[in-house]
Amino acid sequence: MKTLQTGKIAIGNDFLGRKKIIQEIDSYLGMSQSVVLTAPRRYGKSSIIAEIVNRNTYHLKIISVDIMKIHSKRALAEHIIDEAYGAIGIKGIIKKLQESSIEFFKTLMNHLTSIKLTIDDISIETTDKLLKETNEDKLLEYALELPEQIAAKIGQKFLFIIDEFGEIDKLQSKNELIETMRTVFQVQQNVLFIFAGSQYALMTKIFIDKDSAFHKFAVQIEVPVMKAKDFQQKFKEVFYAKEVSIPSDFAELVEEISQGIPYYMVRVAQQVLIDALLKGEMNTYCFSIRAAALKVFKKEQSYFAAELSKFRGKKHDMTTLKALSLGKNHTQELEKHGVSRQNANAIVKTLLLTGVIEKKSNKYIITDPFLRRYVSKL
Repeated sequence: MKTLQTGKIAIGNDFLGRKKIIQEIDSYLGMSQSVVLTAPRRYGKSSIIAEIVNRNTYHLKIISVDIMKIHSKRALAEHIIDEAYGAIGIKGIIKKLQESSIEFFKTLMNHLTSIKLTIDDISIETTDKLLKETNEDKLLEYALELPEQIAAKIGQKFLFIIDEFGEIDKLQSKNELIETMRTVFQVQQNVLFIFAGSQYALMTKIFIDKDSAFHKFAVQIEVPVMKAKDFQQKFKEVFYAKEVSIPSDFAELVEEISQGIPYYMVRVAQQVLIDALLKGEMNTYCFSIRAAALKVFKKEQSYFAAELSKFRGKKHDMTTLKALSLGKNHTQELEKHGVSRQNANAIVKTLLLTGVIEKKSNKYIITDPFLRRYVSKL
């Protein structure tokens, strides 16, 4: 079935382009080199990670955690423990240890025998004991060490994926969690890491700045925008399957209006096709793409409002964003509100860490072009 879809991870035949970056990440993993993957939201970062896992060139055991979905150190520890045991076929270990049924331990023993391991090999008793601990720091440090311990016993390396790593600050104060992670991770010989984050400036601060705990721990790879050629064949197949024609430069026009952001490229193309089918039209034109982009923009406004809600009450942040959306000098605009140049620079630095803006060609811009348009109209 020829489809265009967003909101789901694209792997296998649905994974488009990105051949070079997949090869680059795979090559580093093949050298036992951990990687930092940075990309603004909606650049397809999750699909890249999923495709790496789908291919699993080096037959690694996989552990994956999305920090965005974690709200405490204990939750993080329990998730890692579940993932570590799940990677060797023991699913839902925490819930099953809480239940402590005879049937579970019988099934567990049979499974361990089949993979030539013992309960001591994988520290089940220690895990059970620490899960009852009230000290979440002690539990988390143990959880961080567990993948290495299991990997050494089974003679197979783990790939530990930590997505939205920039959100780690919500679980720590004064960087103590990041420092604990570095202390634990740097001695592990059987675990590789992919750290991923949406805030380029923040990820750079964590992994590149010389004073950071993770300085030189992993190689940083930036996810680029996509090109028309990545989608050209897919667009043709999907539209022709519906007996709808597209201009020869359709993919180029969609790339231009979406600025190469894969989410918007797919959403705009979807909307063009839907509009044609609803109107019973078998041909699409340049203006069809512009009309579709405007509809996508309007449908995304609730998302934009939610993104900007983090700046609610921060008048100067919004003044800065408005200036950047209009191509104005943010320092001059802030000066009109009595903000000094030094404080203006501090505001921009904070906005960079959120990922909502980026610096390109020595110029600050709002990363998402559709959000940029939204802000300009506020």
